[in-house]
Amino acid sequence: MAAKKLSAAVEATRLLGKWAKLAQGHVMFGSGCSCGVGVGVRLQDFERQILDYLHAKHGAAVVERGGYREEAGSVTALLRAIATQGTVEQPAGQLALLADLERSIDSFDELHRGR
Repeated sequence: MAAKKLSAAVEATRLLGKWAKLAQGHVMFGSGCSCGVGVGVRLQDFERQILDYLHAKHGAAVVERGGYREEAGSVTALLRAIATQGTVEQPAGQLALLADLERSIDSFDELHRGR
């Protein structure tokens, strides 16, 4: 049986859905102070750090397609750029980037669900 070949465009579209769904909520850290107020952060609060990490690990060529500049950019724009582009010079590089991004998204999802 042949291994299923992944498409960067399909993976980017799938991750865009996960990102959008998770970005609608927030993540609670701890139980907060004695008054019961917890500290909540949104996924977008970490967007720049996620993009900086992807840029450092995968290089400018892959990440800049989504409008990334140091300390600025959008995960949504990056995923849309990958999903809608034609032929790709480095599909393996994009799949590696998408795998790293998925791990980041999944870790926020686990925090959001309180696992």
